[in-house]
Amino acid sequence: MTVGRTIHEAGPPAERAWLAEDWWAVMIGLAVVIASVTTFLSGVSLSWFAVLPEAWSDLPELWAQFSRDGARYGVQGAVLLVVFTGAARLMSQRAGNFARGFVVIYLLSMVILTISAWRNTRLLYLETPIIALAVGLILANTVRIPAWLQTSLRAEFYIKVGVVLLGATLPLPVILQAGPIAILQASIASIVTFLVIYNVGRFLNLDRRLAAMLAGGGSICGLSAVIAIAGAVRAKREDITVATTIVVGWAMVMIVLLPLLARAWFLSTGVGGAWIGTSEYADAAGFAAAQTYGGFARDGLIAGTPDQALWSYTLVKVVGRDMWIGIWAALLSFVAITKWEPSGTGNHVDLAQIWTRFPKFILGFIFASLLITWAGHGTAIAAFDSTARPLLIAPIDALRNWAFTFSFLSIGASLRVRHLAPVTGDAFVAFSVGVVVNLTLGFVLSAVVFSSYWTSIAR
Repeated sequence: MTVGRTIHEAGPPAERAWLAEDWWAVMIGLAVVIASVTTFLSGVSLSWFAVLPEAWSDLPELWAQFSRDGARYGVQGAVLLVVFTGAARLMSQRAGNFARGFVVIYLLSMVILTISAWRNTRLLYLETPIIALAVGLILANTVRIPAWLQTSLRAEFYIKVGVVLLGATLPLPVILQAGPIAILQASIASIVTFLVIYNVGRFLNLDRRLAAMLAGGGSICGLSAVIAIAGAVRAKREDITVATTIVVGWAMVMIVLLPLLARAWFLSTGVGGAWIGTSEYADAAGFAAAQTYGGFARDGLIAGTPDQALWSYTLVKVVGRDMWIGIWAALLSFVAITKWEPSGTGNHVDLAQIWTRFPKFILGFIFASLLITWAGHGTAIAAFDSTARPLLIAPIDALRNWAFTFSFLSIGASLRVRHLAPVTGDAFVAFSVGVVVNLTLGFVLSAVVFSSYWTSIAR
């Protein structure tokens, strides 16, 4: 899904549950949601802790803001440091190195969020994800990032926490209404795109395993799909590097391209988010594109609300497409063992890979939605908007913005242009054909076939 992890960090398929990144993302995200629900039902709010830079115009205004909220940032940073460092330690990382790196990430994220809150920045529609990616890319390609800082650049971990928190802003009725449509749309796109990339690759005489990795990366969830399928089919290391380079490169292009195209065609935020969810490969990159597109709605340039872009994107990409990683990994493992590998190797098909590869943070996303739905049950819409939303959901939303910023910054800081592998023309052509098919199919499904669902999502 993201570029913040290397092949070595992917871990073995049967990783112990308490060491698994997905489960820690679920636990951290749900802990925040439970804390917000508990404080809200007690008549208070988590908002003092969940602080974000506010809009500002000049330095005196900014100084006054930080003078007032300095203690809040100190408490928030300290708690997040303890929580994320503890999780990293239990995932077998060196706590000291991670803690040092996380302090840097938190401070850089504060600078990024402050820049994005500047009113002049907002006039240029430079959203937080784009700024975070730019800062990370500049750092990665101008200075040598020390090993202790690289330890904390866990883009996938942060984005998973953010996805769980996003579930709290998406009420269960919306998921039940649009979920089946999202799964159907995502399934159509995943199957068609996979078959197109794989068959074009084979037509161009690519190795089956390389073609399968490219197909998985372009049809499911980017780098994570490449890693999962590489393990399932026992791909060559050099092919893994080629597939990773192509997937990461296209994901970065899509962050800029998709919002611009959607804006040119005046797609509503719901439709645009669904199209981005069908067309983008990496979760974090897709969130950056969806959040950027949602920003256009603030000044009425496009129809809809910023939330609609994130909601429709999440339903299609996270709920719909990401679940295919386990299915494709299991199917390709079976095909590789029975068809591609020499007989008599003693291998066996492990169908448990469907559960092993299933993105567990999706469960956290759903549970977060359930908790918020329960907390707001029986509350009139007007009362919910005036009371529950600012006191219950807004703090979760603020912490989600922090988690996303950590992730986007980590993506940029993990991408070194000089380290990208040389890409063969045939591999690039096969994947690029899939890109065109995916963009076209995603547009037809989002803007034509299911347009009414995405236009009216949670209005």
